[in-house]
Amino acid sequence: MTRTEQEIRRGAPVRGGVPRTAPARTGVREQDAPRAPRPAVDRPIGQRPAPAQDGAPVRVRRPMPRKQRAPFVLLVVGLLCGGLVSLLLLNTVLARDSFTASELREQIAEMQRQSDSAKRKIAELEQPGSLAEAAERQGQVSDPDVNVLYPGKSGADR
Repeated sequence: MTRTEQEIRRGAPVRGGVPRTAPARTGVREQDAPRAPRPAVDRPIGQRPAPAQDGAPVRVRRPMPRKQRAPFVLLVVGLLCGGLVSLLLLNTVLARDSFTASELREQIAEMQRQSDSAKRKIAELEQPGSLAEAAERQGQVSDPDVNVLYPGKSGADR
């Protein structure tokens, strides 16, 4: 039968097996033989210790594999940063377009004022009085023998 990680950590027996019995703890510590201090071991991390001198196997405690959270955290941070950068770029583009639109509106208003001014000037120049003045400046004279027809009147009424 297999043991779960939690059972391994706390030293629980295999499921369905015979439970381990331990002596009752009374709070008094038995002092058998004094323990020898553990020697300091200089070895690279991850290497197994050499077997004991007396031939007894040495128990090596393997670290439990941890769940890898770094890729998920990096993914979330990356998505947040990407979203922030895209929002800043979008805001910048919209602001630039807003300035361009306001400049174009100002140009359109200026051109509209110029067009209105030109239309007023043309209307003034087309008035009969200003046309007569312009003709006299060019050396033209009015012909006194011109017959003018008036609607509704006969030629005898003249």
